[in-house]
Amino acid sequence: MPGVEGGVLFPADKLRAFTVAVFEKVGVSPEDAAVVTDSLIEANLRGVDTHGITRMLCVYIKRLQVGVMSPRTEWSIARENASTALIDAKNSLGQVVATRAMQLAISKAKQTGIGFTAVNHANHYGAAAYYSMMALEHDMIGFSSTNAPAGVAPWGGRQPILGTNPFSYALPAGEEEPVVLDMATTVVARGRLLLYAKQNLPLEPGWALDERGVPTTDPQTALRGILAPLGGYKGYGLALIVDLLCGVMTGANYGGHFPGFLADNLEEPSDIGSVFMAINVNSFMDTAEFKGRMDQAVREIKGSALAEGATRIYVPGEIEFETKAERLAHGIPVPEQVVKDFVALGQELAVPFPRLD
Repeated sequence: MPGVEGGVLFPADKLRAFTVAVFEKVGVSPEDAAVVTDSLIEANLRGVDTHGITRMLCVYIKRLQVGVMSPRTEWSIARENASTALIDAKNSLGQVVATRAMQLAISKAKQTGIGFTAVNHANHYGAAAYYSMMALEHDMIGFSSTNAPAGVAPWGGRQPILGTNPFSYALPAGEEEPVVLDMATTVVARGRLLLYAKQNLPLEPGWALDERGVPTTDPQTALRGILAPLGGYKGYGLALIVDLLCGVMTGANYGGHFPGFLADNLEEPSDIGSVFMAINVNSFMDTAEFKGRMDQAVREIKGSALAEGATRIYVPGEIEFETKAERLAHGIPVPEQVVKDFVALGQELAVPFPRLD
């Protein structure tokens, strides 16, 4: 799991209030601050700390402060028909425009059976599952994907050309939890390397390579090198398709055209591209029948024969649902170094970081 390995436990509501206040301090409207914060805290609750405040808050704030990301939401629809739309984000906060793009896809799916929207000139939008899961409350199947600055070489190369380029599907079920797949096209996200470097932890073998394309377990070396694609050449293929859809098709940046990673690039807008889809299940079969079949499929998978040494079979998203329940009850772990970063950020903006009583 792309989470932290330990840290100080903070209640989600305290972290949420701090995060909203920090965004408002740098000019983000209360409404938009709530949207971005909800995306980040939800990622932390689900254990996807690479896309929560643990990694992203200080980066976002710095980019807003230097003016390479706009605190004001100004977006427009560049192209549209009954089931599709292309949205120009105009360098607005990624989560805000992505949320509206997914809402638009859902609205179109109610009318036509499927809605597909795309966004260009955008920013990092957090965890992909946040948007695919928006379709679940409408008894729809959700999909979301985005490209990212280059940190992955094409198969057989050593020059970074592609991003981690994640995608997520969310499928509703009945009595069982929804099936939610959220994955990068690399073995781990780059944020995982950053969190390991922050915690002075060695990487697992197979996660990353150095600048020569040789495997490494040193996070600092890996950050100067490249990420390993998921499944070798197959992961490279998936990353390429995501980049072509999210970057080339939308008119956003793609491949090696990004000006740099978020934390390193404080001079130019990112111009990230993303796509969103909602599929109205009722267009194919009655919703109740679909959910019943989903329940049956999930139970068959989880009840299948275990391999030697295994104790349980999971379906995608199940660990995250359990992690969320655990963290709502006991708190979100924040590494001590990140706590120091938040305290310093709070002092800078006159928003005290919450104390644990």
